[in-house]
Amino acid sequence: MSTITAADVKALRQKTGAGMMDCKKALQEADGDLDKAVEILRVKLGNKVGKLADRDASEGTVQAASVADGTRGALVEVDCNTDFVARNDDFIAFAKQLAEHVASAGNPGAVDVEVLLREEIAPGQTIEAARADLSGTMGENVVIRRAERFVVDGEGSVASYIHATGKVGVAVQVNGSGDAAELETLAREVALHVAAVPATKYVSGDDVPQDERDAELRVYAQQAEAEGKPEAIREKIAGGKLQKWLKEIALLPQEHINPDKHDGKTIEQLAKAVGDDVTVARFARFQVGE
Repeated sequence: MSTITAADVKALRQKTGAGMMDCKKALQEADGDLDKAVEILRVKLGNKVGKLADRDASEGTVQAASVADGTRGALVEVDCNTDFVARNDDFIAFAKQLAEHVASAGNPGAVDVEVLLREEIAPGQTIEAARADLSGTMGENVVIRRAERFVVDGEGSVASYIHATGKVGVAVQVNGSGDAAELETLAREVALHVAAVPATKYVSGDDVPQDERDAELRVYAQQAEAEGKPEAIREKIAGGKLQKWLKEIALLPQEHINPDKHDGKTIEQLAKAVGDDVTVARFARFQVGE
């Protein structure tokens, strides 16, 4: 049997929010396998698991930017030590400038922060130098946590939504032909929705990896068994819960968070209303400290 260390227990507690003894027992039962231990705790504790993972681990801000024609955009998170600095105008201005820089050029996808730091944000000044200067001015450790770049290849639009506190931000790319203003509005409305529905991780259910589906199905089957459900219907119960879960984490089948404004339409229906070939290509949701 694998030796369970304090670091293992801490990692499982941070991932699930379960108690120390529950984590230790789960790790022992899973022979040190973290993913298996998460499954064991989910069967035992149900919806209580995972809530700790939603807590902010630090302070900072999320900011976004897009180019004038909407074909490029970016989302960045810059962290610091206190909320006082996170609300500082100069700190926020740096994050916005960084987002504009990321949006201006480069390939789509997650940005390598180490490479980003070596780029110039102004003539003769690297991003790392600007970060270090700001850190010295603020008296706190300013950290560029992550950045995501969006690039439309063809027709489409990139738009974003930043929550008023700057703690949550979302950028969305939609592809397809149609009125530029309508495409931008669609992307912005989808971004607002994703910001309000943090469980959303994928564009469609087809994007969910099979191993993730299998893991969920195992949990639901074990829960049904633990609840004493007849063996003959456990598979049906687990399958029903899986389909419900897919709707919770996949964007397209979700009804927009503002049903009055959008007549109860799903995200997929809103996209099709703009144009038959319009699709939500991808999105990114950043929450400070997540």
